[in-house]
Amino acid sequence: MTTDFGTRDAYVAQMKGVLYAQGPNDIDLVDLTHDIGAQQVIEAALFVKAAWPRFPKGTVHMVIVDPGVGSERRALACEQAGQYFVGPDNGVMSLLFDRDMQAVSLQPERFVAADISATFHGRDVFAPAAARLAQGAKLSELGDAASDLVQIEWPPLTVSRSELRGEVLHVDRFGNLISNVSRAALAQWLAPSEWSRLRVRIASSTDSPLARSAHFDGLPILRTYADAGFGKAAALIGSSEVLEIAVTNGNAATSLGVGVGTAVVLDFADGASHG
Repeated sequence: MTTDFGTRDAYVAQMKGVLYAQGPNDIDLVDLTHDIGAQQVIEAALFVKAAWPRFPKGTVHMVIVDPGVGSERRALACEQAGQYFVGPDNGVMSLLFDRDMQAVSLQPERFVAADISATFHGRDVFAPAAARLAQGAKLSELGDAASDLVQIEWPPLTVSRSELRGEVLHVDRFGNLISNVSRAALAQWLAPSEWSRLRVRIASSTDSPLARSAHFDGLPILRTYADAGFGKAAALIGSSEVLEIAVTNGNAATSLGVGVGTAVVLDFADGASHG
C-alpha cells in the first residue's frame, strides 16, 4: 500500500478493513508508505518503482495518490511480470515500468456491491479491486482492456558533451537528496570507468562552508557514504540505482539548504568534455 493519506486519520485503516473483509483469509498487508507528499504522483512512482521488483509474483500493489478522485479519470488495474497494480489513471502507472503492461479500466459494478463515495475511491473502488485480485481474480473480471493510459515522464535530463544536468526528486528522512540521474542514464552518457573524472555540483541556498564546497568545488562520485568522511558531503549511486547527495552522519537538505527541484549537475573536474 502506497498513499499520501498519512496515518493521523482513519483513511488507511478503512482501506485495510475492506482488504481484510474481502480478501483471502491469509492476506498479508505491507505498508510501503503513507507519507507521500500530498498529490505528489512522481514521488509515489519513485517509491513504488524502487520497491515492486523486490516483491514476489502474485503481489498486489495499491498506489493511491489520486488528486483527480471523483472526476472522469479512469481507475486502473494492471499486470506486469506476475504482479498487479491498482490505482488512478493519472500517469503514475506510466512511470513504474520500462515496458508495456496489461491494463483494464475498472468497472466497479462488476465487483462492488456498496455505494461508492465520490471522494474515497481508495476504500470503495481500489481496495475491493485489490481484494479480488488477491483472491485470484483475473484482470478481465474487473474491467475491459485499457489502452492509451495517461503518460507522464520523469523530469528530463539535459545532456551535452560537457555536462549532464538533472534535479532532486525527493528528500528522504535522512536528508539525502535523491535525484533523477539513474545509473543507466549516467552510464549511457559516460562509461563507468570514466566516472572518476566527474564532479557533482548542486545549487546551494546557504552560505555554510560545506555548501560552498559542494557547490563550487563539486563532489566526486563515491561508492559509500563513509568514503566521504564524517560530516562531509558525498555523491553516490544509492540503493535505488539513482544518484544521491548525502552528508555522512548529517542531513544534506538542511546542511546545503536545498530540496526538491534543486539542480544537480555532473561535469568534468578538469573542465574537459567527452567523446
